[in-house]
Amino acid sequence: MRILLVVPQDEETGGVASVVGNLAKYFVARGHKVLFFHPTASFFLRRRTTSLGFASFNLRLQMPYGERPPVISILVFVLLFPLAMCQLILLIRWHKIQIINIHYPAANFFYFALCRRLLSVSLITSVHGADVFPDGHLKRPSSRAFRSILLASDVIVTPSKRFRQDLLAAYPELSGTTTFIHNGVNPDEINQPSADSTRVSHERYILCISAYKQQKAIDVLLRAFQKVHQLEPAVKLVLVGAGPLRETLEDLATSFGICEQVEFLGRMEHGDAMKLLSGCDVFVLPSRFETFGIVILEAWACRKPVVATTAGGIPEVIEHRENGTLVPPDDPHALAQALLTLLQDQQLKFAIAHNGYARLVERFLSDHTGAKYETVFTDLLMRSRRQQIA
Repeated sequence: MRILLVVPQDEETGGVASVVGNLAKYFVARGHKVLFFHPTASFFLRRRTTSLGFASFNLRLQMPYGERPPVISILVFVLLFPLAMCQLILLIRWHKIQIINIHYPAANFFYFALCRRLLSVSLITSVHGADVFPDGHLKRPSSRAFRSILLASDVIVTPSKRFRQDLLAAYPELSGTTTFIHNGVNPDEINQPSADSTRVSHERYILCISAYKQQKAIDVLLRAFQKVHQLEPAVKLVLVGAGPLRETLEDLATSFGICEQVEFLGRMEHGDAMKLLSGCDVFVLPSRFETFGIVILEAWACRKPVVATTAGGIPEVIEHRENGTLVPPDDPHALAQALLTLLQDQQLKFAIAHNGYARLVERFLSDHTGAKYETVFTDLLMRSRRQQIA
């Protein structure tokens, strides 16, 4: 197969970057040809190499709106739209692309919806969460361009069964084209601790890797940790992430009297975050909204016990008290009790961490994700060939 992976940005870290990077590696290992596309400011198609080492093409995908006055924006769009479309069509034809797989669709990707209508090519759109539900809420009203991408797609892939249900509740017309494929990770690529590992100034800590946003519920975690600190004063809380609520959360920690026991480390390189993950006692994900929670898999890869909420697709990953501990969202008391139980019961902590790693290997490797995507792509190509013969 000849596959074009369309992604908003060329990134080396992050959930979407991890999923797409592992897919590309899987496809190449299976003998398929993979190219990337990223929108940039260039008016003419440029070839470059991605941060992960794959061939990529960049091109400006002009929209009929922007920072300019409306009349000028529309005029610029009228001038640049045919130029961009012609170049995309030539790219697809020259490289004989059979599959276009969009990840995290942005409105300007509607160009590929048009390519699907004009060319003999299959379009698969993978939605990941914030592209449809920013801040945990449905993006309303969705733009015509965004809807055109979904409607033109042969298949829409979500990372969990629950997110598929949420998507169909918002877009019931897509019921015949959606499926879910769980994300996966490659344990061999997750950094292990070394002599120069990133360290914190204490021996025991609970770790949370999550954005400082309302839907991630770090405020609930701070309330829970206040209770944990009363019984386990030697344990600290380390928070890795970035977001608009950092100052508010720091003030909240101060008001709870735990600011000395909580470390806000901000955004970190993925490798450094994984080293911290390898050294923690417990990993916690207190989300109010979570489409999947790929960081749970990363914690399992580091053989760490996980406490998480029942939000979104998390229960499809964690089986309560078997390979992790589940608590209701927005329940600091239940969260505190779950954390204390693992901190104080070493046998249970080891068993849950062991079972988590076993579940990862059994069901959530990146090769499992790649194989399911490959099946979807193959089925589409076979369907297209049958239609051409008919």
